[in-house]
Amino acid sequence: MSKRRPVPTPPPPPAPAGLRGSGDLREVTPEVRARTQRTFLTIIVGFFALIGVVVATLAVQGRAVRNYAVRVADAVQATSPSASVGYTQTCAQVLPRALPRGAQACEVAVDGGQVTVTVTVQGERQYRVTRPE
Repeated sequence: MSKRRPVPTPPPPPAPAGLRGSGDLREVTPEVRARTQRTFLTIIVGFFALIGVVVATLAVQGRAVRNYAVRVADAVQATSPSASVGYTQTCAQVLPRALPRGAQACEVAVDGGQVTVTVTVQGERQYRVTRPE
């Protein structure tokens, strides 16, 4: 009968220096700590500054679109639309100007003398300006 000998297991590999090994650990100097803090704070401040720029850009674009819609509504009201007639037309027919930056479509609806201007901008957002009779 043959006896099997157990296969010897290899010893575990030595731990790399600095990680539970016998090597020296890296020392974090005050200069390195200060540089790391500056980098972290720069990234955080840059992130919030970028968010602020995006919000400010959207606010300025929104204001330009709303001002354009108000000008179109005032131009339609200057024609004294009849209270018994309802119609829809594009803003370019009322006010021959280019749409503001970011605007994709503009429509004027007159119903019962009430003027409603709807401007569609990028991202499928809409701005509506309504003027009563």
